[in-house]
Amino acid sequence: MSCVRRASQFIACLAVATTACSTEQPAASPNRPNGTSDDSLICKAVTDRFMGIPGIEDGTSAAQVKALRGSWWIRGCSAKRVENGIRVRFEGPGWYFLDWHDHNFELRQQVTFRLSIELEGAPELTVHNGVAMLRFEIKTTPTVELDVGRNLSVHATSAWGALVNLMPLVSVRERAAARVSALAVAALRTKLSEGASVTYEFASGQRDAALGKLAAGQTPETAFSNEIPWLVNERVFLPPSATQVVGPINPGPTRLDARIEKGTGLAYRTVCEGDMPAEYETIASGHLDRQSPPTAAANGTLEGVGEHSTVLRVDRCKFFIVVATLGESTTMAALRVRG
Repeated sequence: MSCVRRASQFIACLAVATTACSTEQPAASPNRPNGTSDDSLICKAVTDRFMGIPGIEDGTSAAQVKALRGSWWIRGCSAKRVENGIRVRFEGPGWYFLDWHDHNFELRQQVTFRLSIELEGAPELTVHNGVAMLRFEIKTTPTVELDVGRNLSVHATSAWGALVNLMPLVSVRERAAARVSALAVAALRTKLSEGASVTYEFASGQRDAALGKLAAGQTPETAFSNEIPWLVNERVFLPPSATQVVGPINPGPTRLDARIEKGTGLAYRTVCEGDMPAEYETIASGHLDRQSPPTAAANGTLEGVGEHSTVLRVDRCKFFIVVATLGESTTMAALRVRG
């Protein structure tokens, strides 16, 4: 069972690297053209995994901020011991659904990016009331590098905005990309500076992780209650033309639970791990209607507000689950994946 749950939370798993950090440079992998990874435990745990990204822009409701609005595909990783404890670097492509506007322009689109993060910190272990907690405390300011894609659909909302859009020497898309990048980098750096905690409940064997500091014996808040062991337990916010991905998940029957809180429901499909590089751009764009027929035979819909559950039967490969909203509605849903 993976200890990685949220995009902003995966750094808590750095604690496992304290006893097995590579001191060598990462070797290139012919199967991973977008990045390289070393043989440390942390890199083995997170490489090629999708991490969910919670809401980061100002003006969103508390519920939307907690819900996932994008995914980051970790394709490169390195970890090594340093004076402060551990220094790790992660990199890879991803996307985030952005609803941004100012006095002259607006942008409502699933925006692609490339992101790299470097963190340095040290772990501390405590045990209280049947819960073991490994706290990862950040020792230096996190380094965040974000390159936002330039294929942005920026629309003018004023006469001045329309005029600026017509000027050949003024790139509205470039300005918007720079603005989005600056906001996202600041938000990510703030979140990452809070550190992270990994928890393990002895009674249930459930592992979890959260950004920030938890009280002794406390476990992170989840979309579904914790009495049933899970692999993924998150809330997602999915406007039209937005997607979310979880995995990879080991072959075998997997139960997908969903509680549709708002909207008409979800469409889901699975993608074999080996097929993801070819399918990535289509999924990242949010246009699942352009995706080739799935090679892992598990897809369908979960329609209507309320509780839903289905069993995904994928036996021949490790796989990812891709979800999107149904129709033109915006869906808010709690998702749980169980092995």
